[in-house]
Amino acid sequence: MKDLEYIVSLGFSGADVGQAVVIAFFLAMLMGKKVTAWQIGFIALFIDRVVWPISGQAIAGADIQTIYASIGAMIERFLDDIGVYAVRYIGLTIMIAAFVAARRRIHQMAPAKKAKPAAA
Repeated sequence: MKDLEYIVSLGFSGADVGQAVVIAFFLAMLMGKKVTAWQIGFIALFIDRVVWPISGQAIAGADIQTIYASIGAMIERFLDDIGVYAVRYIGLTIMIAAFVAARRRIHQMAPAKKAKPAAA
């Protein structure tokens, strides 16, 4: 039980929650009707765990060798961190589904469009 608690705390630490909310919000707003939240969750996880850290290093001015080293370390530790990735994926997917549900409810509250009178 302690291991599970540790993995969940690593999956959503305090610094990463804002990042996850931003990613989930924007991907939920871009989501169409043919795609499910589970599918968008994979894109969100890729952005969250690969694109965001690498672009953050590049923006901070890290040299290319440092970025390559972090990518290599990410690949080497993938199996060790699989629990964190699973928790993060499920959390992102739930947030995306919540944002999509909120968006649908907001659209349902809009007033009904009135029919235009027929032209004679």
